[in-house]
Amino acid sequence: MPVNSFDNYPMSWKPDKKALKRPFYYSIASLLEQDIISGFLAPGTKLPPQRELADFLDLNFTTITRAYKLCEFKGLIYAVTGSGTFVAPNAARSIAISADKLSGCIDLGFVASFEQTNSIVAEVIQKVVGKSYLEQLLNYNDPTGIPHQKTAGLNWMESFGIHADQEHMAIVSGAQNALAIALFALFEPGNRIATDLYTYSNFIELAKMFRIQLIPVSGDEQGCCPTNWKVNAIKWIYKGFF
Repeated sequence: MPVNSFDNYPMSWKPDKKALKRPFYYSIASLLEQDIISGFLAPGTKLPPQRELADFLDLNFTTITRAYKLCEFKGLIYAVTGSGTFVAPNAARSIAISADKLSGCIDLGFVASFEQTNSIVAEVIQKVVGKSYLEQLLNYNDPTGIPHQKTAGLNWMESFGIHADQEHMAIVSGAQNALAIALFALFEPGNRIATDLYTYSNFIELAKMFRIQLIPVSGDEQGCCPTNWKVNAIKWIYKGFF
């Protein structure tokens, strides 16, 4: 329970305790966003220190930290070391954390926390714990994947007409890791890759890291146009890049 009474204690922001729902950090972040978007909290307003807010809400300090971090990621607030946390100047223009559907626009904002998938992950973990090969998952004897996992992957690839073998495949930690491995294995610094005019931002960063040049090619709903690729190739040859 809070040590001090907050009845008459001055705080720049006092969220409604009755409105909090689990997960609390997400609920606090949503309430903070609502008050910022509505104009209740003006740009530049200094927010309560995290420990003070935790005491007021009778919650764990880390819960407030996660809420603030989520809002900071959204561009709603910013922190200044030694000074505190403040409402960002352009916070009112930030996209809402709410997952409500918006009409007439394409929402590219971060609209839901990754923690929303925790229940799915927890269910899978419980199933894995009951497997006989649990200890094998905890070692590094198979850095590219356990053989039976590769077999499952190969069977899945077969349905797409992709034929390979275990020696030529690896199970990686996400798409970004896979892209990095593919670029490192197949290309050398100075090589060029034709891509769509708009392509994955992290692919662009990886290409820069490996000093691989991307050539943007315009296209249509079917993807890159061969004609456009030929035109671009001629331009690059003319410039002396090939």
